[in-house]
Amino acid sequence: MLDLSLPPSVTVSPTLVGVSVLTDDGITVQVSLPRPRGLHDLPEAEVATRAKRLAQAALITAFESLEGA
Repeated sequence: MLDLSLPPSVTVSPTLVGVSVLTDDGITVQVSLPRPRGLHDLPEAEVATRAKRLAQAALITAFESLEGA
């Protein structure tokens, strides 16, 4: 399982949400997600919380895909 224990950095723009994670090995992994229209009316903190969940799922999927390659 991918360890995401270090706190991610989240940036929110009008069109993108970026989540960066610094791993224990000193590697930065960044996931950029389009900001869905429905999220424009939500507070930035709520968008960041949802983005973290989406980024975690994306990183786990990527990890599993690379593990099987």
